[in-house]
Amino acid sequence: MSEESELEGQEGVENWPGYDYPLACRILKSTDAPLLYPVMKKSANHLRSYVHWAKDSPSWNMRDVQKFVLSHVNSEWPRFHLIFTIGYEVVAFGSLAPVDRDRSVQVALWTSVDHKRKGIGSWVIQVLEWYAFHVFGYDNVYYQYDSSNRRSGSLPKHLGYTYSHTFEDKIHAEGETGFWFSLKKSRPEGLPPGAIDTGTLENWTEVTFPWKCLI
Repeated sequence: MSEESELEGQEGVENWPGYDYPLACRILKSTDAPLLYPVMKKSANHLRSYVHWAKDSPSWNMRDVQKFVLSHVNSEWPRFHLIFTIGYEVVAFGSLAPVDRDRSVQVALWTSVDHKRKGIGSWVIQVLEWYAFHVFGYDNVYYQYDSSNRRSGSLPKHLGYTYSHTFEDKIHAEGETGFWFSLKKSRPEGLPPGAIDTGTLENWTEVTFPWKCLI
């Protein structure tokens, strides 16, 4: 495939700083296990510290990653999952997930160990909240993190999230303390109703993004 055909439809989209391609995203597919396997294996020791489902990820094989992908693809509303790519590589994974508040959802994400401190996590959060507010119509988006995960906790504070509450939870990952902070961002005023009120996503079926995932 030529470089010209690769970049077709991405005119005006700048490459992500330090990379030769733009940062892009798309909805997770059931066939994505081969793309996720190398990045999840390389990031396993980091993920197991703060992500409860990754406790045994260092020993995962392709079959385990396929189960992970299928469980996420088939997860029930309001769960929603995106992969984030630069060129032909997955660099991050982001989700919307339930939270114990009415008309609200939380964002969850992880970034590949090879692509940390590149501003990717902030962009992941902003894309997820765009879906939450504009497409689905939630009133609030929460960002929750264990008190030991200071690096994760620094992300939402720069994106307009404010303190909501703290809570205690069972320790699910080896790096957790069980004491969590919850930050919140509210839906901008004046947006039209989203899918949780209209019951349909038909208004968004023809919407396209300026970037293009190459994988």
